Amino acid sequence: MDQDIFDWFLLLGRWLHITVAITWIGTSIFFMWLDRSFVKSDSSVNPGHVGEVWMVHGGGFYHVEKLLMGPTKVPESLHWFKWEAYWTWLSGMFLVAMIFYTGNGTFLLDETVSDISFLPAVLLSLFSIFGSWFFYDFLWERKLTKNSPMVGHFLTIAWFVSMSYILCETLSGRAAYMHVGGMIGTWMTANVFMRIIPRQIKMVEAAKNSLPVNQDWGVNAKNRSTHNTYFTLPVILVMISNHFPSTYGHEKNWLVLFIICAAGAAIREFFIVRLTNPLRSKIFAALGIILILVSIFYTKEKQDEGNVPGSISEQEIIKLQKVDKKEETIEQKQQLKDIKTYSLTGIVNFEGIAPKGKKLRLPKACARQFKGPVYSNEVMVKNGKLQNVLVRIIKGHENKLYDTTVPSTPVEIDQKGCIYVPRVNTARVGQEVIFINSDPLYHNVKSFTKKNKRFNMSMPKKGQRKSVFFKSPEFFLKTKCSVHPWMGAYIAIMDHPFFSITDSKGKFKINNIPPGNYTIEFWHEVYGTQIKEINVSADSELNISTTFKSIGVKK
Repeated sequence: MDQDIFDWFLLLGRWLHITVAITWIGTSIFFMWLDRSFVKSDSSVNPGHVGEVWMVHGGGFYHVEKLLMGPTKVPESLHWFKWEAYWTWLSGMFLVAMIFYTGNGTFLLDETVSDISFLPAVLLSLFSIFGSWFFYDFLWERKLTKNSPMVGHFLTIAWFVSMSYILCETLSGRAAYMHVGGMIGTWMTANVFMRIIPRQIKMVEAAKNSLPVNQDWGVNAKNRSTHNTYFTLPVILVMISNHFPSTYGHEKNWLVLFIICAAGAAIREFFIVRLTNPLRSKIFAALGIILILVSIFYTKEKQDEGNVPGSISEQEIIKLQKVDKKEETIEQKQQLKDIKTYSLTGIVNFEGIAPKGKKLRLPKACARQFKGPVYSNEVMVKNGKLQNVLVRIIKGHENKLYDTTVPSTPVEIDQKGCIYVPRVNTARVGQEVIFINSDPLYHNVKSFTKKNKRFNMSMPKKGQRKSVFFKSPEFFLKTKCSVHPWMGAYIAIMDHPFFSITDSKGKFKINNIPPGNYTIEFWHEVYGTQIKEINVSADSELNISTTFKSIGVKK
């Protein structure tokens, strides 16, 4: 499908979804308010009178009276509140399918989360939406939960947490959140379609035919409607979370989702019972506020000297650049000048058919930066030469005397066309690493590290630049964009200068190597590592090459 047409479908789908969702949720909140605001009137002569309420709006008074079915005859003109719910679900499913089930799972999958493939991911996603309804409905149709609602509440929450965890540990964070929202939205819509409306139809038909009306049907319908009102704030949270990767991009995103949803349900409880039970409402309001504060502080990224986004002082930079650096004596400095060093060059070849990356469905602002289809860039081969191979000395340099000065030139990693450029990079301990957003889109930079402090930085504006310094060597540190889960890059944080990365011609060069015997490692993210031994001396051939072979090619 043409990208412009696709984007228009998404825009119109979102417009419809938000419009009908506001209508549905608004009527749900309004009717819950009505039910707790009715006051029984002794002067009412209408059979089945429950209560009445007077309201003022639009320059007039509204008088609403609630009457039970059975004693009250069915009026000729009767409005049913149902299409708001149905259109909200239909438009929501349309958006989920368009965003996550097209483009071979571009937005659905995230290799940093799991290695699940597209079809199983779609099946899991659909189960979370449809299969969850059968569990929820089966649970609340049982006599046990009708007599002991707390058991049902506990099991419903347990299911919610379990599904949130499974989805967040399998799909991209953004997709996981949206499917949890789809799960809750399906519960709400199916409550209307499968339980509330059918039971009210039975009551209306019984009243029309002057038959006894089973008031238990009304109680059950009201119970499901009450469930729906507690689901409203959590499902709204999921709808807007798309703009906040600090939530779905968090390391424990499933826990963040549960805490915020619990806060929303607690705040909803405040509004529901504030008139009938003021003390209970205040307790739940306080609980909701506490849970929100917990979410804020839990998702806030802590900073230390190894993780310093933004501008820092010169003294802090100097401190970082001295990490693990041995002080050089005057004699050692002179020896360093007298040492004859050499350069190691080489080429990394590729044998076989280079695999084509996964075809990406990019946002329009990124897609128009390319000519034709765009594919993921895990393997980049040109004329039989392999790019993005890290070549580094891993043994033999430990006791050598070499210049330990950390380069003052920063390493730049750009987010351009919704792709990290370059995909593989290196930086010295204490060297400035600058992340750049060259796209007119919201990106974030989330790190996956074991030795350095993790971070999750928002970059909503085109041209933004943010700096990070790392205090410990690490092989590899990975960064990604949670908003666009296919975007990823590797950074090797090195504590010595003997490394290089192959260019588009497969070439590399390592300078200023002292004489000696060394172990060289060639690393590629898809094809793994190769090890070679080399002797560096005046008489040695300082050129070394290797070949990576496509999977399926016999060695």
